[in-house]
Amino acid sequence: MKYLVTGCCGFIGSHLTEKLLKNKNNNVIGVDNLSSGNIKNIKGFIKKKNFKFLKKDLNDKNLKKKLKKIDCVFHLAALSDIIPSVSDPKTYFKSNVQATLNLLEIMKKNSIKKIVYAASSSCYGLPKNYPTSENADIDTRYPYAFTKYIAEKTIIHWSEVYNLNAVSLRLFNVYGPRVRTVGHY
Repeated sequence: MKYLVTGCCGFIGSHLTEKLLKNKNNNVIGVDNLSSGNIKNIKGFIKKKNFKFLKKDLNDKNLKKKLKKIDCVFHLAALSDIIPSVSDPKTYFKSNVQATLNLLEIMKKNSIKKIVYAASSSCYGLPKNYPTSENADIDTRYPYAFTKYIAEKTIIHWSEVYNLNAVSLRLFNVYGPRVRTVGHY
């Protein structure tokens, strides 16, 4: 199988990429613009023959040519802090919504039919019940939550219109080795 992992230098993306590469039959292309990911997170496998790293932004118009014959996309790339999104919503929209739309267009043009998206539980705002059901009310209080939710809805819409196999995972407070320990969170 050939996989694309966006945000491969981030906390979750680096672990997923590492896991995929353990199967020698898998090939992985990792894309990260390093705006919040860290190249150190992929140092253990950056030189593997079945891995190719592209330091690119998903809004790069030339990316389409480099993403051919992909079997499945894991879309983890995003700006992820709530507080900075309030002061800079335009950057979050470009990173989380426009980049997702660009990725979907690349998938359409290159006949890539599967995507797994790392959505966010922040779309629930401050939920009334814990644990929170996926059927809880949506309350996108902050630009970060709004952009992640709009990207999720865009992927779901594209899956219906363009016959993509799409899964959206609303992740809650993921933590572990290689997690960022700086920033507002």
